[in-house]
Amino acid sequence: MKKILFLALVYFMPVNAQNNPCYDDLYLSLKATGLNAMTTREYHYFTRKDEECSEYNTFDKKYYDQLNEMQNEIYRIAEKIGELDEDINLENIYGLGRLKATDPELRSLAIMQSKDDDIRNEFNTLLEKLIVLKKEIKEEEKENVGPTDLVVNSLTVIDSSNGGYIRTISKDGKNTVMIGNHPSGSGSVITYNLEGAPSVRIGSDGKSDGYMNVKRKSGKNALFVGVGDDGNNVIVSSNSKGNPSIVAGVNDDDNGYLKTINNQNNSSIIISSKKDGSGYLSTFSNSGKRSSFISSDRNGNGMIGLYDKDQKLQYSQKGIKPVINEIPRDKKK
Repeated sequence: MKKILFLALVYFMPVNAQNNPCYDDLYLSLKATGLNAMTTREYHYFTRKDEECSEYNTFDKKYYDQLNEMQNEIYRIAEKIGELDEDINLENIYGLGRLKATDPELRSLAIMQSKDDDIRNEFNTLLEKLIVLKKEIKEEEKENVGPTDLVVNSLTVIDSSNGGYIRTISKDGKNTVMIGNHPSGSGSVITYNLEGAPSVRIGSDGKSDGYMNVKRKSGKNALFVGVGDDGNNVIVSSNSKGNPSIVAGVNDDDNGYLKTINNQNNSSIIISSKKDGSGYLSTFSNSGKRSSFISSDRNGNGMIGLYDKDQKLQYSQKGIKPVINEIPRDKKK
């Protein structure tokens, strides 16, 4: 009996703490650090654990109460067994074999057996309650799918030390959309792919400039629309490795430009405008050195320049009709 009760105690004791995500060491450490100090990777880990903790704490309270009541009942039964051991020395009673009906030892044995039967009945009743409770919990989990619709006039989410956000989750438990705070402290909207990894992020960076970042399923950058390091608007399209391949935007003179980049991360073509507003086109070799230049001069005449492999100008020509000097007639004579 003692062995059975011990196993039951071990079974019940972890009810409130076993696999509790709220007590994850890294989660608690990040929670104390604050969102603004987290890296992007730490932020994703924190929000996932925070979601798991929230789900863990939404378990119906009535089941916790019933489990705690059963746990207390097991403790009470264990105390009875302890008292039984103190009142009767089992080694002096079992195995005597020569007891008479009038012997005090026989009377003590009968009392002990009666108490033992009572304890067994209480314990069996407790096990039956546990079986019924487990069945109810499983049925409740199948039926309880949560609210299906929520209609409100307005919804305000207040930021706290854990950040304010709204999250949607798929039926298989993976993130689909999150609206809330970015680790930088700014607002952010994130959509996730089928694997639960971020696919699109819309928000603002640490300089309060807005941006949109689209990622491949591999997690590498695919498209970025926002403000570059130089403070100018920029659109960057990346290749399969996540490296920029096309860059379009505005330069320091507020003129638009388009640049293509080869797989060696070197410029291949640049199309833009000079300071005077005239357009130009430059091509580059695979090593990133200029090979040709097409534009116009200050007078509006077109011009072209060709460069050697060392980026030295070897040929240039302007679109001006050549002047032919005629010899006067008197000099011809």
